[in-house]
Amino acid sequence: MNVNKPIFLARLPWVNYWVTYLLIRIFRLLPGFYHRQVNPLTMKCYLAIEAGAQGWNAIDFKELYRSALEYFGTDSVMRVVIDKAIPYTPQVEEVLRNRQITHYLYDPRTGRQDFWGAFSDSVQIAILLARYRVIPVVYLTDLSYRQWRCQAAATSAVSGVVVTFMMPKQVQPIFPHRRLFGPSLMPLSIETLDYLQRLRLELSNSNAIERVVRFTGSLYEPRTTFLQHFKEKLSATDHRVDILGRELGSARVSDDEYWRRLSSAAIVITTADQAVQAGTDWTWIPHLVYRYLEVLASGSLLLAPAVPGVSRYFEPGNHFVCFESLEDAIEKARFYMDHPQEAESIRMAGHEKAAHLIRIHSFWLQIDTALGSESIVI
Repeated sequence: MNVNKPIFLARLPWVNYWVTYLLIRIFRLLPGFYHRQVNPLTMKCYLAIEAGAQGWNAIDFKELYRSALEYFGTDSVMRVVIDKAIPYTPQVEEVLRNRQITHYLYDPRTGRQDFWGAFSDSVQIAILLARYRVIPVVYLTDLSYRQWRCQAAATSAVSGVVVTFMMPKQVQPIFPHRRLFGPSLMPLSIETLDYLQRLRLELSNSNAIERVVRFTGSLYEPRTTFLQHFKEKLSATDHRVDILGRELGSARVSDDEYWRRLSSAAIVITTADQAVQAGTDWTWIPHLVYRYLEVLASGSLLLAPAVPGVSRYFEPGNHFVCFESLEDAIEKARFYMDHPQEAESIRMAGHEKAAHLIRIHSFWLQIDTALGSESIVI
């Protein structure tokens, strides 16, 4: 545990939260604050999902949109493409003014990324959403990153829910309200699940499933060092290990190549460590990274730590193989590479459970449940 960092820095989101909360409470008393009247009993719900052009090229936002279309219907979801070359908040206001939006999925990574610019943007967005009576759904992929946590706290100051990939009760001391939902699985559409099942069958029929333990994804510390040691020690026992990683911020491989990497490996390993970098807090708390669902949906055997909250979805030892240390990961990788029948049993159970969660739209179902009286589905 990092005990050297001042706790007041980790609790900086309280400032954003209370400034925004009080501003909106005061503004609500002014005549003409609201731009429209809403009858929740008759108004059709409409979800807007925002991202920059680069964000819309990422798998997670493609899947956010596809899965939302499947769950809410094609006439209830719109995609908002933010142009990073022009001011952010006027673009959001234009969407709110011209469309009957009821819910807005906000990502702290979309607007300005300097601290004061981000603070200003998030306060303005919160006020705009309040004026147009729109409920925020904040997509907070990295709660430990202080600036994004501050933005999330401001945007959701008076309503809505914050979606996180960490266990709320573990991070509650550094977040100012209790409308946190998590740990969430990544959104994955039925369309993509069907594609992955066809891909796995194709690879299996052509004997293209490789006897390899593979990692693919972002590389950062302490993950990079862990994987290097894992590869060195497991390779010494004549087992093949592929580390197909990329540095944070570097170019991604194509979607097809990414899914093929996951689907064509006997075992896929991941860690749940957070990136240790400037501006992060409580990075010793693991989070439910995307690969828990991605790997199991792809049909490969997952080797991963049993992070807090994962048992809500997947049972360690039944749906995936969990490890507690480097030595434990090496031992279990070696065992399941040498015992394919035992690996196959867990692999199949994991894939079936992942497919079930995707087909019932668990990502959106749980968010809508967490929204309660502010839910998207009426």
